[in-house]
Formats: sequence, C-alpha cells, structure tokens
Amino acid sequence: MNALTFDLFTQANTLNIDPVDAALHSQGVVLLVLVVLMLMSVMSWFIIGARAWALVQMRRDVVVFRRRFDACEQVLTSAEQLQAHVALPHFKLLVALLKESASYPEGIEPELSSLERALNRASEPLVAELESGLTLLGSIASSAPFIGLFGTVWGIMLAFGSLSDSGSVLQTVAPHIAEALVATAVGLFAAIPAVIGYNSLTRIVRHLVTDLDGFGLELINRVARERQQG
Repeated sequence: MNALTFDLFTQANTLNIDPVDAALHSQGVVLLVLVVLMLMSVMSWFIIGARAWALVQMRRDVVVFRRRFDACEQVLTSAEQLQAHVALPHFKLLVALLKESASYPEGIEPELSSLERALNRASEPLVAELESGLTLLGSIASSAPFIGLFGTVWGIMLAFGSLSDSGSVLQTVAPHIAEALVATAVGLFAAIPAVIGYNSLTRIVRHLVTDLDGFGLELINRVARERQQG
C-alpha cells in the first residue's frame, strides 16, 4: 500500500487530467450515469423555471383577486365581476361553493358541513395542481447524488481492476478515477439546484395553499351570512 501511494505521488506531476476531457472520454456505465445526470439536471431546471414563473404570476394575481373580491358587496353575485380570474384556484373554489349554495332552494339554508365538503372536494385537485412537478423535482434532488456516487464507485472499481495489466500505476488508474469523480461532481451539479428550487417552490406553494384555505373559510362564512339575510 505504501509503495502504491508513493508511486501515485511520484507520477502525479507527469499527468494533466482535464475533468471535461475525462467526462467526454468516459465509457460504459460511467458514461450512462453522466448522461442520466445531465438529463436530470436539464429536467430540474425546466421544472424550476416553469413552476417559478407560474407560481410567482399566480401569487401576483391572487393579490389582485382578493382585493377585488373584498370589494364585492355580495359573494353570491361576485363570480360575474371576477371573470378575469377564471384560471385562479381561488376563483374555482368560489364557483364550486356558489354551485353548492345554489343547489339549495330559496328559503332553505345550506348546512355548513355541506359547504365544507364542497370546498374540500374542489380544493384537493387545486392543491395537486399547485404542487405539480414538485414531486419529480424532489426525487431528482434526493437521487442525483447517489446516482453520481454509483458512477464514482463503478469507475474506481474499473480503475483498480486495470492495475494488473499495467506497470505504470498512475497512468492506468488516474483516467478512470477522474471519470469516477466527474460522476460525483455532475451528481452534485444536478442535485444542488434541485434542492434549492424544491425548497423555494414548496414555500411558495405552502403560502398559496394557506391563503386558499383561509379564503375557503371566508367564503363559507360570507355565503352563510348572506343566505340568512336573504
């Protein structure tokens, strides 16, 4: 072991290994790992960009929607005044509640439990829509480092497996080890933005879901009050 270590250090200055060149010349399993990781990286950046743009725009629209909704005197007639926001989950929740309320004849008050069930049925797909893409992004964030580590372990196994056929230790082992370590680096390159993006997008979604829940409770109270007032 000491002889191998000494040989590695004495020959280290004779090699100039470029990580990019090592990645381009990788073969077999290591090459497959690098391709998979790069595809995962591209996919994660696409999800981050698309979802961030959609969620930021939605948060901005929700502020406008809530301001206009609060200005409406009657919830039961507010849908027509808020038609510009039909794509918002808040508007869909409003429509679902108005439909449930309209199913009761005049003079019969809808039960609060019935309104709550209607809101729950409507909100579940809306929350799933808000969380779209986050599961895949979280999977990329958690699995990319391990896929890169697998490529590293495989490359090191190949490196030491080739020692028996060569008299020059470093010149034989170094390229394989370089390929192996590049796999780990690419794995981290794919995982780190995915982790940051996942946490940031989850925080935005959580804020929107909380606002949606609060809006649902406000809807129930206002609809019940307006029905009682006739």
